[in-house]
Amino acid sequence: MDQIRKIFKSVDLFFVSSGVFTYLLGAVLAQRSGRTLNAAVFSFGLLFFVCLYLLERTAHYLTSSRINIFSTVHRSRKLQTPEMVWFLFFLFLGTLFCLFGLVREGVVSGDNWIWLILLSLAILIHTTSVRLWGLPFRWLTDGLVISPLLLFLGAVLQKISSDRVLFFLSLPLFFLYLTSSTALLFENYAADLEKKWHSFLTVIGWERGISLHHILLVLSYISLGLYFYVSGAWSITWPAALAAVISLLEVYQLERIARGMKPLWGLLRASAALQYLTVLYILLFAFLIH
Repeated sequence: MDQIRKIFKSVDLFFVSSGVFTYLLGAVLAQRSGRTLNAAVFSFGLLFFVCLYLLERTAHYLTSSRINIFSTVHRSRKLQTPEMVWFLFFLFLGTLFCLFGLVREGVVSGDNWIWLILLSLAILIHTTSVRLWGLPFRWLTDGLVISPLLLFLGAVLQKISSDRVLFFLSLPLFFLYLTSSTALLFENYAADLEKKWHSFLTVIGWERGISLHHILLVLSYISLGLYFYVSGAWSITWPAALAAVISLLEVYQLERIARGMKPLWGLLRASAALQYLTVLYILLFAFLIH
Protein backbone atom coordinates (compact mmCIF):
# COMPACT_ATOMS: atom_id res chain seq x y z
CA MET A 1 0.00 0.00 0.00
CA ASP A 2 2.99 2.31 0.40
CA GLN A 3 3.40 2.48 -3.37
CA ILE A 4 -0.21 3.45 -3.94
CA ARG A 5 0.01 6.07 -1.19
CA LYS A 6 3.03 7.58 -2.95
CA ILE A 7 1.05 7.77 -6.19
CA PHE A 8 -1.85 9.56 -4.52
CA LYS A 9 0.60 11.84 -2.72
CA SER A 10 1.94 12.96 -6.11
CA VAL A 11 -1.54 14.01 -7.26
CA ASP A 12 -1.81 17.73 -8.01
CA LEU A 13 -4.97 18.71 -6.11
CA PHE A 14 -5.17 22.09 -7.82
CA PHE A 15 -5.09 20.43 -11.24
CA VAL A 16 -7.71 17.84 -10.30
CA SER A 17 -10.09 20.31 -8.61
CA SER A 18 -9.72 22.75 -11.50
CA GLY A 19 -10.46 19.96 -13.95
CA VAL A 20 -13.53 18.75 -12.06
CA PHE A 21 -15.11 22.20 -11.76
CA THR A 22 -14.23 23.20 -15.34
CA TYR A 23 -15.82 19.99 -16.60
CA LEU A 24 -18.86 20.75 -14.42
CA LEU A 25 -19.04 24.26 -15.90
CA GLY A 26 -19.22 22.77 -19.40
CA ALA A 27 -22.07 20.48 -18.34
CA VAL A 28 -23.92 23.37 -16.68
CA LEU A 29 -23.63 25.42 -19.87
CA ALA A 30 -25.22 22.53 -21.73
CA GLN A 31 -28.06 22.46 -19.21
CA ARG A 32 -28.49 26.23 -19.58
CA SER A 33 -28.93 25.80 -23.34
CA GLY A 34 -32.01 23.68 -22.70
CA ARG A 35 -30.53 20.20 -22.36
CA THR A 36 -31.44 17.97 -19.41
CA LEU A 37 -28.29 17.05 -17.53
CA ASN A 38 -27.54 13.37 -18.01
CA ALA A 39 -26.05 12.34 -14.65
CA ALA A 40 -24.74 9.00 -15.96
CA VAL A 41 -22.91 10.63 -18.86
CA PHE A 42 -21.54 13.32 -16.55
CA SER A 43 -20.23 10.67 -14.14
CA PHE A 44 -18.67 8.54 -16.88
CA GLY A 45 -16.84 11.54 -18.35
CA LEU A 46 -15.58 12.70 -14.98
CA LEU A 47 -14.40 9.24 -13.96
CA PHE A 48 -12.66 8.86 -17.34
CA PHE A 49 -10.63 12.01 -16.61
CA VAL A 50 -9.72 10.85 -13.09
CA CYS A 51 -8.67 7.36 -14.25
CA LEU A 52 -6.49 8.79 -17.02
CA TYR A 53 -4.76 11.14 -14.60
CA LEU A 54 -4.13 8.35 -12.09
CA LEU A 55 -2.70 6.22 -14.90
CA GLU A 56 -0.31 9.06 -15.74
CA ARG A 57 0.67 9.46 -12.07
CA THR A 58 1.25 5.69 -11.84
CA ALA A 59 3.43 5.72 -14.96
CA HIS A 60 5.36 8.65 -13.48
CA TYR A 61 5.98 6.67 -10.29
CA LEU A 62 7.01 3.51 -12.16
CA THR A 63 9.47 5.33 -14.43
CA SER A 64 11.00 7.59 -11.79
CA SER A 65 14.43 6.65 -10.53
CA ARG A 66 17.02 8.66 -8.66
CA ILE A 67 19.76 6.66 -10.34
CA ASN A 68 18.69 6.39 -13.96
CA ILE A 69 15.37 7.62 -15.30
CA PHE A 70 15.63 5.19 -18.22
CA SER A 71 16.12 2.17 -15.95
CA THR A 72 13.73 -0.69 -16.76
CA VAL A 73 15.02 -2.75 -13.81
CA HIS A 74 13.72 -0.15 -11.35
CA ARG A 75 10.32 -0.19 -13.05
CA SER A 76 10.18 -4.01 -13.08
CA ARG A 77 10.81 -4.19 -9.34
CA LYS A 78 7.94 -1.81 -8.64
CA LEU A 79 5.62 -3.85 -10.86
CA GLN A 80 6.37 -7.06 -8.99
CA THR A 81 4.15 -6.07 -6.07
CA PRO A 82 0.58 -7.49 -6.25
CA GLU A 83 -1.05 -4.26 -5.08
CA MET A 84 0.52 -2.31 -7.96
CA VAL A 85 -0.66 -4.88 -10.50
CA TRP A 86 -4.19 -4.78 -9.09
CA PHE A 87 -4.15 -0.98 -8.96
CA LEU A 88 -3.19 -0.75 -12.63
CA PHE A 89 -5.80 -3.38 -13.50
CA PHE A 90 -8.60 -1.40 -11.82
CA LEU A 91 -7.47 1.85 -13.48
CA PHE A 92 -7.50 0.26 -16.94
CA LEU A 93 -10.81 -1.43 -16.15
CA GLY A 94 -12.28 1.86 -14.92
CA THR A 95 -11.17 3.66 -18.08
CA LEU A 96 -12.69 1.01 -20.35
CA PHE A 97 -15.86 0.93 -18.25
CA CYS A 98 -16.29 4.69 -18.70
CA LEU A 99 -15.78 4.45 -22.46
CA PHE A 100 -18.29 1.59 -22.66
CA GLY A 101 -20.77 3.60 -20.60
CA LEU A 102 -20.43 6.65 -22.84
CA VAL A 103 -20.88 4.53 -25.96
CA ARG A 104 -23.92 2.81 -24.46
CA GLU A 105 -25.46 6.18 -23.59
CA GLY A 106 -25.12 7.14 -27.26
CA VAL A 107 -23.12 10.32 -26.69
CA VAL A 108 -19.87 9.30 -28.38
CA SER A 109 -20.12 10.59 -31.93
CA GLY A 110 -17.28 11.49 -34.31
CA ASP A 111 -16.66 14.90 -32.72
CA ASN A 112 -16.86 13.54 -29.18
CA TRP A 113 -14.27 10.89 -29.98
CA ILE A 114 -11.92 13.68 -31.01
CA TRP A 115 -12.28 15.41 -27.62
CA LEU A 116 -11.76 12.12 -25.74
CA ILE A 117 -8.65 11.29 -27.78
CA LEU A 118 -7.20 14.79 -27.37
CA LEU A 119 -7.81 14.66 -23.62
CA SER A 120 -6.09 11.26 -23.40
CA LEU A 121 -3.09 12.45 -25.41
CA ALA A 122 -2.69 15.67 -23.41
CA ILE A 123 -2.70 13.79 -20.09
CA LEU A 124 -0.73 10.69 -21.08
CA ILE A 125 1.95 12.50 -23.10
CA HIS A 126 3.95 12.78 -19.88
CA THR A 127 4.26 9.00 -19.65
CA THR A 128 6.50 9.05 -22.74
CA SER A 129 10.04 10.25 -23.39
CA VAL A 130 8.80 13.84 -23.32
CA ARG A 131 8.80 13.62 -19.53
CA LEU A 132 11.94 11.50 -19.37
CA TRP A 133 13.94 14.09 -21.27
CA GLY A 134 12.81 16.69 -18.73
CA LEU A 135 11.20 19.01 -21.26
CA PRO A 136 9.06 21.58 -19.40
CA PHE A 137 5.86 21.09 -21.37
CA ARG A 138 3.57 20.12 -18.51
CA TRP A 139 2.90 23.78 -17.68
CA LEU A 140 1.22 24.12 -21.08
CA THR A 141 -0.37 20.69 -21.53
CA ASP A 142 -2.08 20.86 -18.13
CA GLY A 143 -3.56 24.20 -19.15
CA LEU A 144 -4.89 22.67 -22.37
CA VAL A 145 -6.41 19.76 -20.43
CA ILE A 146 -8.28 22.13 -18.09
CA SER A 147 -9.45 24.45 -20.84
CA PRO A 148 -10.46 23.97 -23.58
CA LEU A 149 -10.50 20.15 -23.41
CA LEU A 150 -12.43 19.51 -20.18
CA LEU A 151 -14.69 22.52 -20.71
CA PHE A 152 -15.66 21.35 -24.20
CA LEU A 153 -15.90 17.70 -23.13
CA GLY A 154 -18.31 18.54 -20.31
CA ALA A 155 -20.50 20.39 -22.81
CA VAL A 156 -20.39 18.12 -25.87
CA LEU A 157 -21.06 14.96 -23.85
CA GLN A 158 -24.36 16.61 -22.90
CA LYS A 159 -25.06 16.88 -26.65
CA ILE A 160 -24.59 20.57 -27.35
CA SER A 161 -22.47 21.89 -30.17
CA SER A 162 -19.02 23.36 -29.51
CA ASP A 163 -20.07 26.88 -30.53
CA ARG A 164 -18.12 30.14 -30.41
CA VAL A 165 -19.41 31.06 -26.93
CA LEU A 166 -17.63 28.01 -25.50
CA PHE A 167 -14.49 29.00 -27.36
CA PHE A 168 -14.54 32.55 -26.01
CA LEU A 169 -15.10 31.21 -22.47
CA SER A 170 -12.24 28.73 -22.82
CA LEU A 171 -9.75 31.54 -23.53
CA PRO A 172 -9.90 33.36 -20.16
CA LEU A 173 -9.98 30.02 -18.32
CA PHE A 174 -6.91 28.84 -20.25
CA PHE A 175 -4.92 32.02 -19.63
CA LEU A 176 -6.01 32.25 -16.00
CA TYR A 177 -5.05 28.64 -15.26
CA LEU A 178 -1.63 29.21 -16.83
CA THR A 179 -1.28 32.35 -14.70
CA SER A 180 -2.00 30.43 -11.51
CA SER A 181 0.26 27.55 -12.58
CA THR A 182 3.12 29.95 -13.24
CA ALA A 183 2.75 31.49 -9.78
CA LEU A 184 2.84 28.03 -8.18
CA LEU A 185 6.16 27.23 -9.87
CA PHE A 186 8.14 29.87 -7.98
CA GLU A 187 8.16 28.00 -4.67
CA ASN A 188 10.18 25.11 -6.14
CA TYR A 189 12.42 27.27 -8.32
CA ALA A 190 15.47 27.20 -6.00
CA ALA A 191 15.19 23.43 -5.41
CA ASP A 192 14.79 22.71 -9.14
CA LEU A 193 17.79 24.91 -9.90
CA GLU A 194 19.91 23.13 -7.30
CA LYS A 195 18.93 19.70 -8.62
CA LYS A 196 19.49 20.91 -12.22
CA TRP A 197 15.94 19.90 -13.08
CA HIS A 198 14.58 21.43 -16.28
CA SER A 199 11.38 22.93 -14.96
CA PHE A 200 9.66 25.70 -16.87
CA LEU A 201 11.07 28.45 -14.66
CA THR A 202 14.65 27.15 -14.66
CA VAL A 203 14.55 27.19 -18.47
CA ILE A 204 13.21 30.73 -18.93
CA GLY A 205 14.46 32.27 -15.66
CA TRP A 206 12.41 33.67 -12.78
CA GLU A 207 12.57 37.26 -14.08
CA ARG A 208 10.98 36.25 -17.38
CA GLY A 209 8.63 34.02 -15.42
CA ILE A 210 7.28 37.02 -13.52
CA SER A 211 6.91 39.00 -16.75
CA LEU A 212 5.11 36.08 -18.38
CA HIS A 213 2.82 35.80 -15.36
CA HIS A 214 1.80 39.44 -15.70
CA ILE A 215 1.24 39.13 -19.46
CA LEU A 216 -0.94 36.04 -19.01
CA LEU A 217 -2.91 37.82 -16.30
CA VAL A 218 -3.64 40.76 -18.58
CA LEU A 219 -4.68 38.37 -21.37
CA SER A 220 -6.94 36.54 -18.91
CA TYR A 221 -9.04 39.58 -18.06
CA ILE A 222 -9.03 40.97 -21.60
CA SER A 223 -10.38 37.65 -22.90
CA LEU A 224 -12.85 37.51 -19.99
CA GLY A 225 -14.18 40.90 -21.05
CA LEU A 226 -14.37 39.64 -24.63
CA TYR A 227 -16.43 36.68 -23.41
CA PHE A 228 -18.80 39.05 -21.59
CA TYR A 229 -19.29 40.99 -24.83
CA VAL A 230 -19.72 38.00 -27.17
CA SER A 231 -21.95 35.91 -24.90
CA GLY A 232 -24.21 38.74 -23.77
CA ALA A 233 -24.10 37.27 -20.27
CA TRP A 234 -22.49 40.34 -18.68
CA SER A 235 -25.49 41.03 -16.48
CA ILE A 236 -25.15 37.72 -14.60
CA THR A 237 -21.44 36.87 -14.96
CA TRP A 238 -19.79 40.24 -14.25
CA PRO A 239 -18.96 39.27 -10.60
CA ALA A 240 -16.32 36.91 -12.05
CA ALA A 241 -14.23 40.01 -12.73
CA LEU A 242 -14.02 40.57 -8.95
CA ALA A 243 -11.40 37.81 -8.87
CA ALA A 244 -9.05 40.56 -10.08
CA VAL A 245 -8.66 41.51 -6.41
CA ILE A 246 -7.04 38.12 -5.76
CA SER A 247 -4.97 38.52 -8.92
CA LEU A 248 -3.62 41.86 -7.72
CA LEU A 249 -2.64 40.21 -4.44
CA GLU A 250 -0.76 37.58 -6.40
CA VAL A 251 1.01 40.23 -8.47
CA TYR A 252 1.99 42.05 -5.28
CA GLN A 253 3.51 38.88 -3.82
CA LEU A 254 5.55 38.17 -6.95
CA GLU A 255 6.80 41.75 -7.02
CA ARG A 256 7.90 41.31 -3.39
CA ILE A 257 9.94 38.29 -4.50
CA ALA A 258 11.44 40.32 -7.35
CA ARG A 259 12.57 42.97 -4.83
CA GLY A 260 14.27 40.32 -2.70
CA MET A 261 11.74 40.30 0.13
CA LYS A 262 10.87 37.13 2.05
CA PRO A 263 8.29 35.10 0.10
CA LEU A 264 4.99 34.14 1.73
CA TRP A 265 4.65 30.80 0.01
CA GLY A 266 1.46 29.73 1.75
CA LEU A 267 -0.29 32.95 0.79
CA LEU A 268 1.00 32.69 -2.78
CA ARG A 269 -0.31 29.12 -3.10
CA ALA A 270 -3.69 30.15 -1.73
CA SER A 271 -4.05 33.17 -4.00
CA ALA A 272 -2.97 31.19 -7.08
CA ALA A 273 -5.55 28.47 -6.42
CA LEU A 274 -8.34 30.84 -5.40
CA GLN A 275 -7.74 33.07 -8.40
CA TYR A 276 -8.85 30.38 -10.83
CA LEU A 277 -11.35 28.54 -8.65
CA THR A 278 -13.13 31.77 -7.66
CA VAL A 279 -13.84 32.59 -11.30
CA LEU A 280 -15.19 29.07 -11.82
CA TYR A 281 -17.35 29.23 -8.70
CA ILE A 282 -18.86 32.59 -9.65
CA LEU A 283 -19.62 31.43 -13.20
CA LEU A 284 -21.17 28.19 -11.96
CA PHE A 285 -23.26 30.04 -9.39
CA ALA A 286 -24.41 32.58 -11.97
CA PHE A 287 -25.45 29.99 -14.54
CA LEU A 288 -27.18 27.75 -12.00
CA ILE A 289 -29.41 30.42 -10.43
CA HIS A 290 -30.37 32.24 -13.67
